[in-house]
Amino acid sequence: MSMTSLGGDLKGSVRNLTQERVLACESLPTLPTVAMELLQKTSNPDVAINEIAELIQSDPGLAGKVLKTVNSSFYGLPKPCPSIDRAIGMLGLRAVKSLVLGFSMVNLSQDVSDGFDMAMFWRRTIIAAAGARQVATLAKTCEPDEAFAAALFQDMGMLAIFVTEPEAYSAMVDHAGVFHNNLYKAEQKQLGFDHATIGAELAKRWRMPDQIVEAIRHHHRAEEAEDHTEVVRVVALGVLAARCVVEEGEGPAFSELLEKANGWYGWHPQDLTAIIEKTTAASKEVARLLGQGIGEMPDPQQLLATANQRLVEQQIMVQRESEGFQKQAEQYEQAATTDGLTGIANRKRFDDVAEEAMATATGSGQPIAVLFSDADKFKFVNDTYGHHAGDLVLIELANRLVQTVGAQGTVCRYGGEEFAIVLPGATLETATQVGEAMRRAIADRPFELADVPDCPDELPRTVSVGVAAWAPGLPQVSAQELVQRADKAVYLAKESGRNNVKRWGVDLGDGIPAPAVSTAPAPAVPTTAPIASTQSNNTDGDEMIPDLSPDAGPKHVLVVEDDALASRLMKMHFEKHSEVQAKIAGDGREAVQMLRDAQRPGQSLPDLIVCDVNMPGFTGLQILKALKANPVFSSIPIVMVTATEDGEARQACQDAGAMGVFSKTAISETMETWCQSMLSALKLAS
Repeated sequence: MSMTSLGGDLKGSVRNLTQERVLACESLPTLPTVAMELLQKTSNPDVAINEIAELIQSDPGLAGKVLKTVNSSFYGLPKPCPSIDRAIGMLGLRAVKSLVLGFSMVNLSQDVSDGFDMAMFWRRTIIAAAGARQVATLAKTCEPDEAFAAALFQDMGMLAIFVTEPEAYSAMVDHAGVFHNNLYKAEQKQLGFDHATIGAELAKRWRMPDQIVEAIRHHHRAEEAEDHTEVVRVVALGVLAARCVVEEGEGPAFSELLEKANGWYGWHPQDLTAIIEKTTAASKEVARLLGQGIGEMPDPQQLLATANQRLVEQQIMVQRESEGFQKQAEQYEQAATTDGLTGIANRKRFDDVAEEAMATATGSGQPIAVLFSDADKFKFVNDTYGHHAGDLVLIELANRLVQTVGAQGTVCRYGGEEFAIVLPGATLETATQVGEAMRRAIADRPFELADVPDCPDELPRTVSVGVAAWAPGLPQVSAQELVQRADKAVYLAKESGRNNVKRWGVDLGDGIPAPAVSTAPAPAVPTTAPIASTQSNNTDGDEMIPDLSPDAGPKHVLVVEDDALASRLMKMHFEKHSEVQAKIAGDGREAVQMLRDAQRPGQSLPDLIVCDVNMPGFTGLQILKALKANPVFSSIPIVMVTATEDGEARQACQDAGAMGVFSKTAISETMETWCQSMLSALKLAS
């Protein structure tokens, strides 16, 4: 249905729908009393903090929600905040006021009758609020919490129009779909007014601050604002960021976001890429705190790639003859293939470069190599010093790798803390030398983090490197296969103690035998029901897989492993079976806490535990002994894995009641088969 036909269908319904009629409707949603009184009190600059705290605490439900949010990761306070007055002191009055208004907006929307697409309303609203907060934090032109509150109320005029004329307006909303700007244009054309104007008038009646009123009024046309332009611009960019996410890059929102962000703040595509990534992550937390479902977030990199592709297509149509088109198109293409944090090539660019380089190598008879670099124990940096420190470490990692590789190849951020390098023309020996140079460039000089609060001025870091190469005369492989070999090699490097370089074809693969694993039978473990012994037909010298539970297979697997890569791989392979839910504990202390939590009502104990022997905090052996000494856990099968050949440690695990002790080096090449074997032994695999 076209917009013209929509106007014709609704002409009779909206003929008498005026702005005055909407604002006079008796069913209009209203702010809760506490929020109204809060706005009145905070209009006085000399209001006492204890007076505001007493007002909020007069509504115990609201006060509880505010304190829960204050103590969440959304604000990241260094220590818990016990009361509303302390929250105001620690975060400021604006932040607490924005939370009260946010929860009031939730209550306000609950009064709207069925028939309105509330799920889409909250999806767009929450992403816009999270986006406005990110923009304000980066721009530093207005208070982030004030921008957050303004963005939460920017579309409340839609609710007012709906309760006045539900059927006709619902049809307009449905016709616009995810393309919110189409609704705004249809309102002006068919109604003669729009939801932004209605929302601003309601905000004035509720005596909201002038800057919030103006942000609501101009969130679709920020360039027309004459007062409070900074908060208006920030909210408008948050709204545009939300449109980019909701429209999943298919609409013109990203083009408008680029134009306005560059004109107002001089920002470039890389800046907006980072904002979109952080907005999608923050939106999930905001939705959880407000108790609203917003659906799945699209992958930011894929979203931006789609948006840039649409931009290029539009520019081809509109500016084909323009002299500036080529330069602009190149900027868009660069944004689509550039990592927003580090500024180097991203995963999409790596895939393209690897395919092109492999095709060139096979066509010309030249060698080619791929290297994988994985930051060692990167989770420790984020968990201990915060994500800002982690971001700085990743940026410096990228800089050092680029400087080391130079013109020999292309360095890309593959994902998270993983970097991948393509070296056209490099033999395995040459690539290994480059990998060692990369390792030294990271390990030999600490990272400077003096500007990060509560962080050492210098932080030593290391990387593990995997190398794979192809040369004429060897069996032909695809670019993807070469990448997989380098990935397996870096996994072996981490299993071998980290901070080293491993090579496919020398240290791993191509018929090279893996280190032997223990074949000693596991001792019996006391259980509530006898455990059948395992008869193995394996004649290759591998470890026997004990039949851990003959009657009922596990539904919950706990992987206790401080190597993030290894634990993710195990989780992925275990959960290939729909019956299995796998959880990860990153160290011994986290495992202990998770096992304590599992005893609570409504929780499930693990049916199988896979535990690394050597970990920070509590060692795997300490955890094993504690579990076997506790009647609650003593019957749970526990399998130990280790990267060392320490015979005493293996024997100690077996003596403590482990059902098996496996070499991580041996299972690294056959992780999927190993996980399948464990599940088969537990009578779970189909």
